[in-house]
Amino acid sequence: RVGPAGAAMGSLGRCLARSLPRGQPGLSPPGPRCYGSAPAALQEKTLVVAKPDAVQRRLLGDIIQRFERRGFKLVAMKLLQADRRLVERHYERLRLKPFYPALVAYMTSGPVVAMV
Repeated sequence: RVGPAGAAMGSLGRCLARSLPRGQPGLSPPGPRCYGSAPAALQEKTLVVAKPDAVQRRLLGDIIQRFERRGFKLVAMKLLQADRRLVERHYERLRLKPFYPALVAYMTSGPVVAMV
């Protein structure tokens, strides 16, 4: 699925999604959820990953507010450190680009936040 930042959910997104807690109190129960008056197209689970600079610049509140204005509800959120091998695999198609080493270093430089 392509998120608002235009990044496709690849192996990095799937790995982060698997690491989010499931079935714990206070989180979404199994099965579909309805969000009141949200359109049917928004009644689904969407994975959003905030990169290290969004965490460092304290933009998470703004990101969450933007989604809530569009009818989304935050169900789960987890602070994670992206594994270097996973990041390298996710950006495999960019391996020959001159910025590749800096991209991998950047994505592993700090925590990322996975939100559903």
